[in-house]
Amino acid sequence: MWGMKRLFKQFLYGGIVLLIISAILLIIYWNDIFIAPTCLDNIQNQNEEGIDCGAVCGISCEEKYLEDLSYSNLSIFRLDDLVSLYFDLKNPNPNFGLRNFKYQIDLYGFANKLLKSIKGESFIYPEQTKKIVEISKVLGEVESARISFSNINWESSLNFRSISLENKNMRTYKDGDSFIISGKIKNLNSFIVPRVIINGFLMDSSNNILGVSKTDLLNQLDPFAEKEYRVFIEINPGFEKSVDFSKSTTSIYSFY
Repeated sequence: MWGMKRLFKQFLYGGIVLLIISAILLIIYWNDIFIAPTCLDNIQNQNEEGIDCGAVCGISCEEKYLEDLSYSNLSIFRLDDLVSLYFDLKNPNPNFGLRNFKYQIDLYGFANKLLKSIKGESFIYPEQTKKIVEISKVLGEVESARISFSNINWESSLNFRSISLENKNMRTYKDGDSFIISGKIKNLNSFIVPRVIINGFLMDSSNNILGVSKTDLLNQLDPFAEKEYRVFIEINPGFEKSVDFSKSTTSIYSFY
């Protein structure tokens, strides 16, 4: 009798172990065999070039995992209640750009109090780094600034065409309280360029930026046409003797 009970327990325990093994095998079968691989399973399978991307999924891995815009070298210049600032904007994606996007610069004062929000819009080519300049009147001492981006709709580099502009006869001089960077923009293309933005930078002999400003040529630039520009820059009087006229420069961007 005791032997029968012992044999029964062995069968019982053996059955439980068998059930556990069967359940494990069923789970493996269900996950790896029964369920067909998809482009939404968060697993790199079915000849995908990355996780859920590649030709088999109909979307390139770069497009699926596009990197965000980033900014650096944010600099703020103050003259009375006028604030001029610039930052370097970088698009790290080699095959995608933005035809139009929006940005907001939030300026903060003491105790992180929001003093003003400056809104703007721009564009950026694939793998481009460009300088953004903004000027605004602000009440209160600016302690810090934060930049955010919106209206982000990435487009393939195939949708962008190269625009060639020539910056001619650029010179820097002083007129009254303002420094002026002037020159001519020539359209080297066989098509109309509807808008050109010229950012101006006053530099010292060590290539430090003393002040920034910009001008916007809103009227279209016809094919192979030229148009004069002037960028007016005011700086703290204490910096005026440090201006190196030969080092002052511009950055030019066109919309289309």
